[in-house]
Amino acid sequence: MWVAKISFDGKQAFLGSRTFKYKVNIFAFPLSFFYEKNHILLHATGILLGEKKNKRAFIKDLKKAERLVNLELNQDFFIMTIKEPLIAKPIYNKEIIHLYPALIDETGLETINIASFDKNQLNKAISALEKLYKTKIHFIQEKKVKNISIMQENPELTEKQKQAMNLAIKQGYYNYPRKISIEQLAKLSKLSFSTFHAHLRKAEQKLFPFFFES
Repeated sequence: MWVAKISFDGKQAFLGSRTFKYKVNIFAFPLSFFYEKNHILLHATGILLGEKKNKRAFIKDLKKAERLVNLELNQDFFIMTIKEPLIAKPIYNKEIIHLYPALIDETGLETINIASFDKNQLNKAISALEKLYKTKIHFIQEKKVKNISIMQENPELTEKQKQAMNLAIKQGYYNYPRKISIEQLAKLSKLSFSTFHAHLRKAEQKLFPFFFES
């Protein structure tokens, strides 16, 4: 199977514009999609991370959006239905498999991991993104997929685990290449290395155990 990891500047996108505005981070996984006359109807699930006041402002703004069809929240876990433009067909079609949750960080940067049995389908998806956004291809390669990570219903993260994950995203730990080490993150959190490391790893295991595979 052909696999690609792609990042793009989504500050003008539906979710990325709002994560950038309200300084929150999102992990979102597409569940299903349907083509309608003027748009793609997309069902997605995920988790919202950030300061409480920022998350409240983000949700308040999101609920006003015309493209939002449905939204259900359970603490920081959400299920939503949104309208995507038809230009997104190369990304949402029967040839493309979404392997892991997309990370949409507080800078508006969105990172996706997609796969296909046909390399040309990945190239079409990349071309579609490049027409809309500044795009970076981390890799596109042929390999066997080990697993597909889908969020469980209402992942139960402790507050410390949420804080650790949010700090790691904010400081660029999941950027490619990484901008900071776990040791440095632990110092910023004012926790011991072992304690911070445990919080972060437990959060990753609960949400998406294979998301950070390189």
